[in-house]
Amino acid sequence: MPAAGLKIAKWALALSYCLWIAVAEADLSHHFEFLYIDANEGSASGGHAAIKFDRQVFHFQHIQPGLLRLYRNDAAAFEFAYGYQENRNIYGHRIDVSDDFFQALRDAFSRRLLIQNQQLSLLQALHNDQVLVSGLQNLGSAPPQPLKGLGYFLTQYRAAAAFSIEDGKHSNTSQALDQLRGAIDNAYGEDFLAAKRMQIWQTLQALKPDVAGNSTISEPTDTHFTATNNSFAEQYRNQLLNLAALDVLQARLSPRTESLLQIPEAAFKLNAAQHNKLQDFRQRLFADLITLMRSRRSDWGYPLLVGMARLHALDHTAASGYLSVLDRSRSESDDLQATIIDEDNVPAALQYSQQVFAAASGHLDSPAALDELAYSEIELSATALVQLHRPNADRQALKLLPLTTTPSRPAAAELIGLPLPASELARFQNSVTQQIETYQSQLQALYGYNLLSRNCVTEIFRVINQTVAGISATAEESPNQLSQRLLGGHLDERGLNMIPFVAYAQIADTYRLSASFQRAPYREQQRQLRYRQMPQWQVDLQESNTLSSTIYNWNREDAAFLFFTQDQIWPRPLLGSFNLAIAGGQGLYGFFSWPWDDGDNLRKGLKGIVVSLPELLFFNIRKGSFPGLLPEARIYLPEVF
Repeated sequence: MPAAGLKIAKWALALSYCLWIAVAEADLSHHFEFLYIDANEGSASGGHAAIKFDRQVFHFQHIQPGLLRLYRNDAAAFEFAYGYQENRNIYGHRIDVSDDFFQALRDAFSRRLLIQNQQLSLLQALHNDQVLVSGLQNLGSAPPQPLKGLGYFLTQYRAAAAFSIEDGKHSNTSQALDQLRGAIDNAYGEDFLAAKRMQIWQTLQALKPDVAGNSTISEPTDTHFTATNNSFAEQYRNQLLNLAALDVLQARLSPRTESLLQIPEAAFKLNAAQHNKLQDFRQRLFADLITLMRSRRSDWGYPLLVGMARLHALDHTAASGYLSVLDRSRSESDDLQATIIDEDNVPAALQYSQQVFAAASGHLDSPAALDELAYSEIELSATALVQLHRPNADRQALKLLPLTTTPSRPAAAELIGLPLPASELARFQNSVTQQIETYQSQLQALYGYNLLSRNCVTEIFRVINQTVAGISATAEESPNQLSQRLLGGHLDERGLNMIPFVAYAQIADTYRLSASFQRAPYREQQRQLRYRQMPQWQVDLQESNTLSSTIYNWNREDAAFLFFTQDQIWPRPLLGSFNLAIAGGQGLYGFFSWPWDDGDNLRKGLKGIVVSLPELLFFNIRKGSFPGLLPEARIYLPEVF
């Protein structure tokens, strides 16, 4: 998924997944849509393609190291990101098909997505094994192991054979955890926690890397799911996290102050019914945590940590009368970029977040019992609202940290050495290194990206044709005949069909269409609105350049330019020459500013040159982008049929 165009849509959807932000489409007769997204500066600058089934969009994206990965996104988020934030025209064909073929085709894309995700997860597990074994061989210089959920209580952790956070040595004890520890003692005996911890420590110390087990990884050419055992790194991490969770419980630690958020405004004060709803949820959570201590799952330490932190937050809510939740934002030190909301867009973003929080808080007024999913929605939307609700007296842009779909604030845990011979660790590391090389080459053969033969368009046709061929194998019709009956014709994934706009035209001539449409991009919609308020010539003149435009404000995602060239064809080479000069100037400035801006202006200048040159030949790529926009609670994109 393109980071520049979709990061705000992802942020907005992460906090509002409790809302279904699109209008449900009528399902009287099934059809799928082929979407062509035209060019713009940034990712997929040559255009993009996707296939849409109801409210799900599947599309292929180039990822490192040179693979073509399938993604599935909510249709409203996808269209908002490309049509609004990236300001691209979205063209579509609707292809009528039978219910059976619609289901078969959607299942084919879903199956490929899930299998590919499993394969890439296996590759990541091999990399994790490699990093862990390297750390175990060099404990003195090994990087810490991040343990998710532990960051709500600690910043650093080192496990020991006995309880490593001594009871009574901390003043920030939690009554909720004290109560939970007492209930566990009553349920299972006073020696239960100590015995359980010793068992976990012994399990951790007995871990051994399984060279033979890791050498029998599944082939990525498999078209079915394969059961896989936890990797060595995952087993190690789970046991370390289980130890940390028990240590936090034994010490009755309160969550770190900065890991809890509260909305103290009077408008968000809880009433008696909402308070009772949260207390009922707390009672069920408390009982679930006692049961969790007998769980057979290997990673029970994570839900224990999250549950304990939530217990404390719920008690803080009850005491104050205002909602307290866990902070669901990522750390500023994460590699993921924060979303920057410009000063002019802060009020709209705040209003949007308030709407989402109000919708999620509706669970507290519902007669239905509050479950974990509903509480998570409240927690997530409250995190976003608090980020936007910070005082902004200096009228600067706000930085929004990415949100997590589950509470996962990590803490750094030192590696604990294992009683393994150095030769065994070295042998395992060599084995894992060979497996990574082999598996990467297998994945490259299956999913390797190639601009001309395997890209976002060719793979859509490939999956369609493979689905038809699979059905044909059990029928008496040839694939071409069956494609003719099911789709209206056959399109090969080779040749000029690898170009998005060519594929779009070929579909119109070949497949059985019920409609074709165009969704105007954000800037064009705003121009049309201004035509109702001002003479057209005045709007065209004002919006022809970035200096006088009232719609577009330059943002850090775009290279510097002066004129919009998509509105006019014949003056395009002249206007493009000005844009080219400005891009060259930015690149020249970037050459000298490279030492202190890490080459940012140089990269943007070069990018500006690349997208300005086609304008000299009457071809437009750059259209300007609007990454600061946030979606409405419900999105309607106008269509022109």
